Amino acid sequence: MKDIKILTDSTVQLSHEEQEQYGITVIPLSAMLNNVMYYDNQTISKAEFLQMMNNSAVLPKTSQPAVGQYVELYNQLGKDGSEILSIHVAGYLSGTYSAALQASHLTKSKVTVIDSETVDRAMAFQVLAAAKMAQNHATMDEILTELDRIKEKSALYVGIVNLENLIKGGRIGRILGRVSTMLNMKIMLKVTSKGLEPETKGRGLKSLKKKVNEIIEEMNQFEVIEQIGITHVGLTDFTEEIIADLKAAFPSATFHIAYASPTLMTHAGKGAFAVMYQAR
Repeated sequence: MKDIKILTDSTVQLSHEEQEQYGITVIPLSAMLNNVMYYDNQTISKAEFLQMMNNSAVLPKTSQPAVGQYVELYNQLGKDGSEILSIHVAGYLSGTYSAALQASHLTKSKVTVIDSETVDRAMAFQVLAAAKMAQNHATMDEILTELDRIKEKSALYVGIVNLENLIKGGRIGRILGRVSTMLNMKIMLKVTSKGLEPETKGRGLKSLKKKVNEIIEEMNQFEVIEQIGITHVGLTDFTEEIIADLKAAFPSATFHIAYASPTLMTHAGKGAFAVMYQAR
């Protein structure tokens, strides 16, 4: 049986230890700020990027890896005859999946490319499961079946605390953005297989706290919550409060708390946070 190697992109939320332990290759997305190109987790730390972004009047410009970068990696990973499973951020969020798919037709290696339909630590749930199964010599079909199960048992919510980056990026109308900002508007979005769906919109942090409480109620409907991910664009007192609530509600879950990737920081804006879980 041929080995299966796992490749993903840097919008995933993985520790360096996880990448090394499970042999996961991560291709970086990039962000240009003040005419300098930075690569996720390679040429700048997340904390440094956040500080630079907050001090910049111009929104960073993000971009996915070029098709040629994928081809080069696929050729390298597959030169020993291994198959490759390439798992990527939701196609509607980035052109990363599309570039990977194009590259899979240009390499001599055998590559299966899938759209995770999510991002961040929720994507890591799939990537880690695939890597562990590959180490245990599971087949590609077995891995893909398990990833479908994980998708059904996972959820990702994003709290937007400051609309400035969404406005700069043109993702919401500028007029609506100015009015919403004046009204101290906060938004909770759910990342689904079809797109970003607004879950709640209200004035002040109380509206977000109410939604987080509803998410905890949703999680309580499952027999077991195995993993919980919290990512942030700078820890705030509010985010710390949410983390404490989740730890109190699910003390047996494995927690992963980290800065969001520079690419996600750029779009979500300062103070944003994400809550994601995987249930059994």
